[in-house]
Amino acid sequence: MKNYKKESNQVILSPHIPVLPKEVLQLLSLSNTKTPTWILDATAGEGGHSKLLLESFPESQLILTDRDEVMLGRAMKNLEGYKRVFPFQMNFSDVDRSLLESVGCPGLDAILIDLGVSLFHFLHSGRGFTFKQEEPLDMRLEPQVGNQTAADVVNYSSILHLKKVFWDYGEERWALKIANNIVQTRQKKKFETNLDLAKVVETSIPRKFWPKESHPATKVFQALRIEVNEELMHAEKGIRQLATLLNPEGVMACISFHSLEDRIVKWVFRDLQMDDYTILTKKPIIPDTDEIRSNRASRSAKLRGLQRENPIIK
Repeated sequence: MKNYKKESNQVILSPHIPVLPKEVLQLLSLSNTKTPTWILDATAGEGGHSKLLLESFPESQLILTDRDEVMLGRAMKNLEGYKRVFPFQMNFSDVDRSLLESVGCPGLDAILIDLGVSLFHFLHSGRGFTFKQEEPLDMRLEPQVGNQTAADVVNYSSILHLKKVFWDYGEERWALKIANNIVQTRQKKKFETNLDLAKVVETSIPRKFWPKESHPATKVFQALRIEVNEELMHAEKGIRQLATLLNPEGVMACISFHSLEDRIVKWVFRDLQMDDYTILTKKPIIPDTDEIRSNRASRSAKLRGLQRENPIIK
């Protein structure tokens, strides 16, 4: 855990539109007081949802976390002028009762978890998430931690491990062929950049099977990002842990952006339903056509809600 301190370096901001804004507010308004006193925005991103929550619940206090120091800085820049914010650089799966107590929070009335990766990472982070320009093949959301990079995974994993990563986390049908070609290529020269990898994936998939609306390496890059950052593990651990920090009748809202994430949210919610929690969304809430038209990044978003039961009225 790192208590965030504002840096003097200039932060260049890009326009950011929070996904499913009305729907998130409607869910979180179902919390015990209708106007939550303590809110956790577990994944700061650009601070779009945080700003929305602070404006919509003017009496609330907001705990803000993000594992990426750069993103937390960008969020705080967008929240300048708001005094009721307690930022921490950390993974939301590590938030516990002691952190709440450190800011005087007795329990959470509302929690928002947005499992998506910010557009900033693809466009401006320089960590190899994209195919737009050549960048180091890194993909770490916490580069200061020093854990393995995407280059480490492709340069030193076995064929079978690479195949498993691409299939399990990317649902890539050409996983084995791509893994074979990666191993053959790295025998001559190790992978260093995102474009090195993208070229091998392109040559591994017959052109007639390339997707129409995305780069042929999209699934492989998604899979590597999930592997490097252990995203699914932290999602499951975090949802279970944070649910225990909800006050009676407090609400958790989770936004996911692909089937692997949504499956975890759905099944963890079902598990929690057996233990004093109620699922608020029988089916995931999805953006309407107007939102998708104005914010294309929202097109695959799914929102699910969970509420802690009140033992007094149970």
